[in-house]
Amino acid sequence: MSDRVLAWLGGRSARERLFLVVAAATAVVIGLALGALAVRDDLAALHRRVAAHERDLAVVRVLAQRLTAGRPAGAASDDTSLLAEVQQAAEGVVGHERLASLTPAAGPVEDGLAEDRVALRLSDAALPELVGLLHALESAAHVVRLDLRKHPDDPARFDATLEVARLRAAS
Repeated sequence: MSDRVLAWLGGRSARERLFLVVAAATAVVIGLALGALAVRDDLAALHRRVAAHERDLAVVRVLAQRLTAGRPAGAASDDTSLLAEVQQAAEGVVGHERLASLTPAAGPVEDGLAEDRVALRLSDAALPELVGLLHALESAAHVVRLDLRKHPDDPARFDATLEVARLRAAS
């Protein structure tokens, strides 16, 4: 193959060979320039994504500081109903209108400990409200399950299902 190419090039005039060299060099330069521009665009897109993530992280940190500042210092007492604490936290953070259901359940009794569980379903809640609710529930119980579903018509709103549990002494 290379012998045929060399023979073909040898049959060309000096002027045609010069045009071919210039065309090949131009193609290489254009290819390198397009590659460099693509790399630059990719890096710019990555920088924008990192900046957006940093802004989101800063907002979450501010919200966490606000929640930490407003959180009561003491832990929840064992004689208070988990259902009442979860309901109070949910109504205080997201409001009664977003509370779709609140279902208590009892877990198994083992080694003198019983588990209280509450399933909580929220509708049309914003992400900061959900984060605030998780922080409010942190002192009352342990979140064992969290399901989030975005609204198809409003991606800033979610339907959420939480299940919280707390161990207590069996009676």
